[in-house]
Amino acid sequence: MSINAIISNSLTGLFTNQAALRTTSSNIANINTPGYAREVIQQEAIVNGTSVGGVKISEIVRVVDKFLVKAVQDANADFARFEIENTFHARIQALLGRPDENNSLSGRIDQVSNALSEMALNPLSTILKESTLSTINQFGEEIGALGSQIQDMRMDASNQIAENVGRINALTARIESLNPLITKETLTGGEPGALIGKREESITELSKLIDLNVIDTGNNGVQISTSSGIALVGVTRSILQYSPPGVVTSSTPFSPITAHLMDPATGAIRPSNIHLDGQLTSGELKGLLTLRDKDLPEISLQLGSLASGFADELNRVHNMNTAVPAPNTLTGINSGLLSTDNHNFTGEAVFAVTDASGALVSKVNIDFAVTGPTLGDVITAVNAGLGVTGALSLTNGVMTLASTATSGNGVSISQVAGNESSRAGRGFSHFFGMNNLVEAKSPSHFETGIVGTDNHGFTAGGVMLLELNDADGVKMSEFSLTIGGASFDDILTSLNASPLSTFATFSYSPTGELITTPKAGVEDISLHVKSDSTSRGASNVPISTFFGISEVFRMDSAVDLKVSQAINADPNLMALARLDQTALVGGNALSVGDQTGALALRDLETATHKFSKAGGLGAATVTLAQYSANLLANLGLRAALAENNMVDNQALSEELNRKSSDISGVNLDEELGNMVIFQNAYSASARLLNTAKEMFDTILQIV
Repeated sequence: MSINAIISNSLTGLFTNQAALRTTSSNIANINTPGYAREVIQQEAIVNGTSVGGVKISEIVRVVDKFLVKAVQDANADFARFEIENTFHARIQALLGRPDENNSLSGRIDQVSNALSEMALNPLSTILKESTLSTINQFGEEIGALGSQIQDMRMDASNQIAENVGRINALTARIESLNPLITKETLTGGEPGALIGKREESITELSKLIDLNVIDTGNNGVQISTSSGIALVGVTRSILQYSPPGVVTSSTPFSPITAHLMDPATGAIRPSNIHLDGQLTSGELKGLLTLRDKDLPEISLQLGSLASGFADELNRVHNMNTAVPAPNTLTGINSGLLSTDNHNFTGEAVFAVTDASGALVSKVNIDFAVTGPTLGDVITAVNAGLGVTGALSLTNGVMTLASTATSGNGVSISQVAGNESSRAGRGFSHFFGMNNLVEAKSPSHFETGIVGTDNHGFTAGGVMLLELNDADGVKMSEFSLTIGGASFDDILTSLNASPLSTFATFSYSPTGELITTPKAGVEDISLHVKSDSTSRGASNVPISTFFGISEVFRMDSAVDLKVSQAINADPNLMALARLDQTALVGGNALSVGDQTGALALRDLETATHKFSKAGGLGAATVTLAQYSANLLANLGLRAALAENNMVDNQALSEELNRKSSDISGVNLDEELGNMVIFQNAYSASARLLNTAKEMFDTILQIV
């Protein structure tokens, strides 16, 4: 071997071990850097033809297990999802309070029951009446505040979605900028490890926000997409866009998260119909979407179900009774019904006029089985029976019974025991809301009592735009229903022939509700009304309001729940007595101090109500207190499940990160050992170079 060859070999050894020492120093310096993967050098001999001419670094390799890295990313995404869900559910539990506290829902219902019981003992006490009304209002305020806070939490989730979208765009931009630098370093024989580490930091953070699929494209380049295949970083980068609403209510529509390709030449963002909603499986973004579109609306729906049951039961009993003296007028809610509609009532009801002392002025017993078929026929029969003393009318969907002869007279409607009037399970006064005790933003029921062959009464040409969404709030189909035909069955036929019928069938329940039934293989669908210009005759009630299409109406049963304005202003209008139907004209029909109505209100504590399925609560026939307890238990179960999911996935994430760290992390003892080896190798190369120098010096001295 020539002296030049010795010098060349020694120099390659010096340079190689110098680089190795630099790599080792970098490892030691980053021993506490989260996510840092140690680097090792790969050495190979320099071969010139058939002879070996020293050593070189073929590659500096980051020590990672790619399969384990993928598992860590998936675990991080799952943990981030359940962590954000747990945070929101913990907030809900804090809002609800302990079940045994007076300010919880159960506590408020108990307070109402106690107030009604005390009032039943002395129905003449104005103080007890006012206290009872105040307690009912407090329950309404409590459940309304909870409903409002749930919507505030949906807005919070929406705003966090917008923040995450912005963060995702920033991270993908950084990854895209690092990709070509890493590839260039790799192709030119540089040291891309530090750049790769920076990119991995961004990928790790990105994996907590959204589920990822990372593909190696060679030369240390990567392409990134979601697990469902939506490209984020590749030949070009995708920009995510989301516009959060400024205010959120139960009816607020949320814009989708869209993925737009960016033109690599101009930087322009191309239009796109690619929606990320429903495509995600994990990550914080998925958790926020689940909360905004599924969990929180379901909780709002459960609160609405409790509120509607509470209102419906109070109004059911209150409409059976009357105040003493009876009010001059009873005015109902806008039922959407017309005088030409079939009344569809069974049983009997008594319409009466009494004077200020409670003496009977006139009355008429209406047997709906023998009265004419329409509401107009009922109105005619009542007015004929009451004569000049009272008048029943239906104006713009609102039923009114008024005393017409003497200003001091009052009116009442009562049920005939054993043969009570009923339309869709509600008595005449109850169905039309003639003597309601409480009111809310939305009606307490949508059991219309119609049958398919009835005339639908909607103005021809009106249009309702419907959208069918899946469990993730993603649109599955939409349909513009244009009013045509004559009967409700014609409307049903249009719905079942529409694109919506791919996923659901439509029918009427025996009580006249519009039922949407998912088809086999389709679960958790929801129907939403995008717009509605329909109108039912002079009532001006649109078809969406008439049937309560969309869960929004049921959620809003908890909004503005309070004692009716007239009774709140005058507690003496509380219906705590009951008309004596055996009284003759001139005889006493209403007695001061009659406890019948008050006792019936008291008995609501043990009365059962039929609740429909709402969110995670199944259909049940239970008392209000039992349903409230079920609701709180369901919310507690949701919170416990969210916490358990978070804890389990946190444990998995920590374990996988530990295993990854064991493989990729820096071991100080190992690095110090490597440093000694590389230092000795460096010294050996230096001595070899020094020996070659001495040989040159000796030759020069001889010459």
